[in-house]
Amino acid sequence: MKHLLLKLLTAIFLITSVSLSAQEIAIQSLRQNIDIFTGVLEDALGIAQSTGLFGMSIGGIDSTYLYGQGVVLEVRTPLANRRNRMSLSFLNASVLSLQSRPNPFSSLRPPGDPEFEETIRIFVNASGVVPAEFYADMMDRVANVDYDIAINSAIRQAAESARSLHRMNRMDDTAYAEIQAEMASLREELQGHTAELRQDTAQIRSTSDQADGTVASDGVSEMQTRLDEFMVRIEPLKQRAIAKAAELKARSEEAEKEYVARWTADVSEFEANLYRAMCDYGAMLRELPSQESVAIIFTGLGEDTADGRHTDKVHVFNKTDLLQCQSGELDLAGLRQRSAQYSY
Repeated sequence: MKHLLLKLLTAIFLITSVSLSAQEIAIQSLRQNIDIFTGVLEDALGIAQSTGLFGMSIGGIDSTYLYGQGVVLEVRTPLANRRNRMSLSFLNASVLSLQSRPNPFSSLRPPGDPEFEETIRIFVNASGVVPAEFYADMMDRVANVDYDIAINSAIRQAAESARSLHRMNRMDDTAYAEIQAEMASLREELQGHTAELRQDTAQIRSTSDQADGTVASDGVSEMQTRLDEFMVRIEPLKQRAIAKAAELKARSEEAEKEYVARWTADVSEFEANLYRAMCDYGAMLRELPSQESVAIIFTGLGEDTADGRHTDKVHVFNKTDLLQCQSGELDLAGLRQRSAQYSY
């Protein structure tokens, strides 16, 4: 009895070993079959030759086989790289609103203005001086006002628009360098006027201080005069910066629309090429069991999520549908209809 049981166990072990060996051979054969099909699909989709910086490939297909389910092919395409461009949404902030920004020195009334003169009259004492507290308050307001915010904001927006145009190949290197130089010149000119104003205010303060802690009223008037002169000098800079920002913003918005439209059309064409290739060559996966499927994942080509993340686009084909398409029993429209498509 023991001898019979031993023979039975030995037979079961040999049968199992043969079965496992056959399964390993089948998997190995399937792997080779998938590798050949992957190369054909890369050529059909035109991504095998796609290279990026330093000749590194930015296109290709990675394959995986899930036993009992089918083949999963992850497709990397330059279309995903093109999608990862700089977002231009922040440039939609109104540049023209900068033009209506109130004068940052509006609280410092100009000489001759009735309200300004009334303020001085109230604070001036019999000696014709202004209390130090009034002058100190005025100086603090000058120091704390971001009088160059309009110009710097316009310069930044112009620079970002130019960078976006350059990245979308709508501005060549020479034009981009010229814009950068122009914005740098505006910034340097603004900084020069700003430094001059600070130097003037410091000098006026040092010559207007009185021994008793008060300030001569003519020092306040002179300060206001210097502020007015400063505003006259920087106004042309402000207008130049805003005009350039508005021009480049309009160009970048138009380029963005064209870029998105072209990218969307290219993705549609790429998907159409996929369906033609699967119909023409999908039957090459002869080692794949007929009840299993082929899943194609286009990385980064799916719909955008609410938080701005780029999802993947997935197409799933049944092997039986691929065989029918190659034999002519099913056309491309029918193949597309029967396949599953979703973003994930």
